[in-house]
Amino acid sequence: MTPSDHPHPPKSRGPIHLVVPKRPGADLDLLRAKLEGVPALLAHDVVWHVPDRRGDIVQLAEDAALAAQADGGLVVAAGGDGTINAVASAALRAGVPLGVVPMGTFNYFSREHGLALDPEIAVQDLLQALRAGDLRPVQVGFVNRRMFVVNASVGLYPKLLADREMASRRFGRKRWVAVAASVWSLFRPASSRRWRVVMKTHQGAEARQEEHLVTTLFVGNNPLQLDRMGLPQAQMVADGGQLAVVMLKPQGRWAIARTVWNAATGQLHKDNAVVSMACAELTVEPASWRPPQVKLAFDGEREWMAPPLHFHISARPLWLVAPSPLVRDDTHQTGHGATPAQDAPEPGPAPGWLPT
Repeated sequence: MTPSDHPHPPKSRGPIHLVVPKRPGADLDLLRAKLEGVPALLAHDVVWHVPDRRGDIVQLAEDAALAAQADGGLVVAAGGDGTINAVASAALRAGVPLGVVPMGTFNYFSREHGLALDPEIAVQDLLQALRAGDLRPVQVGFVNRRMFVVNASVGLYPKLLADREMASRRFGRKRWVAVAASVWSLFRPASSRRWRVVMKTHQGAEARQEEHLVTTLFVGNNPLQLDRMGLPQAQMVADGGQLAVVMLKPQGRWAIARTVWNAATGQLHKDNAVVSMACAELTVEPASWRPPQVKLAFDGEREWMAPPLHFHISARPLWLVAPSPLVRDDTHQTGHGATPAQDAPEPGPAPGWLPT
């Protein structure tokens, strides 16, 4: 069953529950003043959910989604892909629709769905879609019990995320910092762990199973990011019912750097060390001894999880409040034909293999 085959949720008529993360250097008062200055928002009852500490975003999102469920409202994530993950997970569990005000570094989820990258324009578009009842079913993936909207991975990717986070604390949350930190991390000592990947694919009524031994596994659910990486599976994911799987064979450090460069320049399909395909589900576990937990990256966040890791597509879609029809943002602009945002990311190719 594709996402569009699922029943449409009821239209939101209650308050707007706005979830804003605790970000280093963020001026919440300035953001609040900007958003509350949007005339269309004055007609709505807005409940702000801001955590006391950075790590409280998951519980805060859960509380906001349950409040939206109780009062017939809408839960809105104001942040990047990590914040969207937390709020979207809570929205899916509560059975309420999701709104998004993009405020991240790469904003893959928002750009894939043609959302404006300027917060004020995004709020205006969100309220217009809310009045029109425009809801879009969105495919989401799961790894064990954790949901992801953009990607999830083991191996090299979680290490890149950790190094990026350290650099961001020191130099700020900017795109060039993320790129530089990721390149630097390639030349630092790393684990040589191998992963056993068992994939299940379906061709009509026939099911097939394949097994691979890899150093890094990247599971993608965002067609825009996959397209930027130069992967043909982007269209298969866009069509629904499948996840893209990118596997990196064991190789030397310089060869890994070349692979990251190929991903950043959209040439990953030419890399001999990379195996990519699409599938509905797959299971991953360490190839030799099994530790009690392994580090997993999903939507720019990291978490320890007990193996084996089972990746699959959610049986229910996430319902996104967004203007219709969809016009995907391929240009780092503000989405669906709007003017460029003042604080939109700088132009240039987004390095798809690098952390979101």
